[in-house]
Amino acid sequence: MYKPAGVGAFTTAVKLQKRIAQKVSGALEFSVEDATDPILNCSFKTYGGTETIVNGSLVLLNTATLVTWYRQDIQAADRILLIQDNSVWEVIGEPENIDMRNQYLILKVRKISGGA
Repeated sequence: MYKPAGVGAFTTAVKLQKRIAQKVSGALEFSVEDATDPILNCSFKTYGGTETIVNGSLVLLNTATLVTWYRQDIQAADRILLIQDNSVWEVIGEPENIDMRNQYLILKVRKISGGA
């Protein structure tokens, strides 16, 4: 069985939430709702975040890589809820279907959090 380098045990449970766009009074409004069969088991790895300057302030953007079984319905801008701590992460970029085998999927995600 083919298993790419870096794919570990899928021991972290997450919930997939789909982004829904609706036109309200001519403007798009976005909401999220749980996907059909929303629970995924995955390998979830953070790398300490990325330092960047935003509006003249140094901020830390938390990013992670998530590897899971292939699912066609996962798209950019969907959300991942990390069940262990209820943190919310947004899928950035298009998910990578490893070697186009429809077996494993790699997602890059960034943490959505409030703050100044």
